[in-house]
Amino acid sequence: MLLVGRRGGMEETLVPSSGLRLETLSVRGIDLGSPLKLPGTALRISRATLQASGILRRFRPDVVVGAAGYVSVPVVAAALLQRIPVVLLEQNAHPGRTTRMFAKRARAVAASFAQTAQRLPGARVVRTGNPVRPEVKAYAGTPLHDTCQHVLVMGGSQGARRINDAVAGSIRELLAAHPALRVTHQCGARDAEWAVPVRAGLPEELRERYTVSAFFDDIGERIRDADLVVMRAGGSSLAETAVLGRPMILVPYPYAGAHQVDNAMPYVEAHAALLIPDEECGAERLRTDIDRVIDDPALWQRMAAASRAAGCPEADDDVVALIREAAGSR
Repeated sequence: MLLVGRRGGMEETLVPSSGLRLETLSVRGIDLGSPLKLPGTALRISRATLQASGILRRFRPDVVVGAAGYVSVPVVAAALLQRIPVVLLEQNAHPGRTTRMFAKRARAVAASFAQTAQRLPGARVVRTGNPVRPEVKAYAGTPLHDTCQHVLVMGGSQGARRINDAVAGSIRELLAAHPALRVTHQCGARDAEWAVPVRAGLPEELRERYTVSAFFDDIGERIRDADLVVMRAGGSSLAETAVLGRPMILVPYPYAGAHQVDNAMPYVEAHAALLIPDEECGAERLRTDIDRVIDDPALWQRMAAASRAAGCPEADDDVVALIREAAGSR
């Protein structure tokens, strides 16, 4: 197996340390929305596609998997030119530009959401779910506590300013109102300088029940130990939390076409999650919604059951089956 990434990107460290082979392309963000930038964009794509063609000729793959993102564009384009079967992975309900560009020419699109098929007419879309890391999936089936007593707040590795502000403004009242409650908060490196010291300002008894850090490298265990997860609505986070059957309060990222709202809605409609629009995510609203779940055990249990039902623990096997099918069709 060969992974292709961006020259100078974090994959240059992460991929080799995992024992996987890596090739890189000189490519950066592709802006198709600005007419003035189209000539430069086209030139960069053409150059990167030539680089990708050379990589594919040397490696001679049976199938190319496009995992979205702008690095996939030249690699998938080169594969199609060489008549190599392509499978696309789409983790968001609203497919990204790369997926939309190549979906009809791919052998299949492995989608995390059933709704994606409606947005890719003429393409073969298979709802596989989003593959979940083995170390997370190993915790599937871990029961909740007897009551909702541990809330995990996370905004991804970069954090989420809106959520961090709401937690900082509500944590004292929240812990004081629920004497058995513990809160674990991943605030991201960007906000850690001010968010982490919030804990020091709490009375000692409350401070002991509030853990805050820029980043946790054992996030699977943190989700497993939580009874309620407050987070954005990224595809991977949703998949992992649902596989572990944890109720959610979702605050979708409002930018990038608001695609996270589309990710969140199937979970909200299935009653696995409550939704707080980003612009409404203040201290009072966050505390009110957390109180609502804690104070209604029946609601909490229903949300957990719905979350578990929405999970796709076999997603990785289903994606691999599609890749093998495509490779065998060459």
